[in-house]
Amino acid sequence: MGPTLFVWLATSSWLVLILSSIAATILPDMFWHDLEEYCEKNDRPRLFSTIHEHHEIAALAAQALQVLSLAIFLISSQAWLLGFREGSLLDAFTFIGDVAGVTLVLMVTMVWIPWAVAEHFGPPFIYYTWPLWSTVSIILYPVTYGVDFLGGMMKRAAGIVDEPQDEEEEFEEEIRTIVTEAIREGHIEEDAREMIEGVMDLDDTETVSIMTPRSEIDSLAATTPWWEIVEFISKTGRTRIPIWDGSRDNFAGLLYVKDLLPELARPESTRKSLLDLARPIIHVPQSMTVSELLKYFLRKRTHLALVVDEYHAVTGLVTIEDVLEEIVGEIVDEHDIDETDNGIIQISDEEADVTGKAHVEDINEILGMELPEEDDYDTIGGLVIHEMKRIPKPGEQLQVGDVSIQVVASDRRRIHQLRLIRSKPNKVQSA
Repeated sequence: MGPTLFVWLATSSWLVLILSSIAATILPDMFWHDLEEYCEKNDRPRLFSTIHEHHEIAALAAQALQVLSLAIFLISSQAWLLGFREGSLLDAFTFIGDVAGVTLVLMVTMVWIPWAVAEHFGPPFIYYTWPLWSTVSIILYPVTYGVDFLGGMMKRAAGIVDEPQDEEEEFEEEIRTIVTEAIREGHIEEDAREMIEGVMDLDDTETVSIMTPRSEIDSLAATTPWWEIVEFISKTGRTRIPIWDGSRDNFAGLLYVKDLLPELARPESTRKSLLDLARPIIHVPQSMTVSELLKYFLRKRTHLALVVDEYHAVTGLVTIEDVLEEIVGEIVDEHDIDETDNGIIQISDEEADVTGKAHVEDINEILGMELPEEDDYDTIGGLVIHEMKRIPKPGEQLQVGDVSIQVVASDRRRIHQLRLIRSKPNKVQSA
C-alpha cells in the first residue's frame, strides 16, 4: 500500500471521526423541545417521533463508528508517518512531538468541534444527518449488540431482576431529572418544580383525598328563614352553598349567592323559595382521579361538586380550588384563617417548628437566627432543597451554621414541616 493511500485513509477517516463524534455527543443529551420545533418548522413532525424513538440505538451506532474511524485514522496515520520517516529512528523528541500533535488533533476532532456543534447547531445537524445515522445503526447492529449482551451479564451478576416498567412512569422520571438539572443550573425556580410535580401527580390522586368531608360541608336546609340565610352567608363567606331538603342525605341543589341578592330586594312574600333558586348540583365518584375531575369541571363549566361513594351516598364536597391547590399549593383567600404567624411556632429560645413555606427572612427576624438569604430561594423549604439538591425524606437533617434543620413532614413534591434547633453557645468558664 502506497503513502498516497494512507493519506487518503487518514483524511477520510478523520472526517468520519468528526461526524460520528458530533452525533455521539448530541444524541444522548438532545434538547428534544428544540428538535421538535425545528422539525415542525420544516414540516416534518414525524421525523421528530422517529428520532426520539430510535435515538439511543443511533447514538450507540455513532459511538461504534467513532471507534472504528478512530482506529483507521490512527493506524493509517502511523503507517504514513513511518513511511515518511523511512530509515529514521523515533527518538524521544519526535515521540513527544507526535503525542502532542495527535492529542491536539483528537481534542479538536472529538471534543472541541462536537461540543461547539452540539451547543449551537444540535437540532439542524441531527435533522439533516439522521438518514446517515439510521443507516449506520442498521449496518453496525452486530457491533452494538455487544452492549445488550454485556448488560445482561452485568444484571445477572448483580442479581437484578427485570421488572416491567410503565412507560408513563419512565417518562415522568425523565421529566423530574430534567427539572432537577434545570433548577440546579438556575434555569427555573423551585416553585416551578412543585407545579410540574403537581400536574404529573393529578393522574395518581383520587378525588377522595382532596375533598372536604361531609361533616365539614357548609350547607343550608331548604326551609331556612331569610334572616338566617343572610346571617349564614355573612358568617361563612361562601358564594356557593349546597341546599338539602328533608335530611342532609338529600342535597337538592346549589345556591349561588348572586342569585339570592335580587330576591332580597323584593318583599318577602314574593320571594322564591331556596329550592326554586337552587341550581342543579353535580355528583362525582370519590375514585375519580383529580385529572379527570378537572376536565369534568371545565366541561360542565362549574366550580363545585358533591363526592359520592359506590352506594351514591354523599361523602364530601370538592371545588376547583381544591384541584388547583394540588398544582400550585395552598391558595389563601380572605376567608382562610392563618393558623400561625408566618408559619412559625416558637417552642423555646433554641427550638421552633416551621412550615416549608415560612420565609427565611421572617425566621431570622422572629427567632434571631442567621440562616443564609439568597436570591435562589425565599422559603426555608427552598433553602433546604437548595442545599441538599433534592427533596429530603422525613427524618433527614441538615446543619446550616449553628442551626440543625430536621425534616418532619415532606412528600416527593414539597417540604411541609420542619423543626429548627439552634445550638447553644459554648460557655467559657473562668478559672
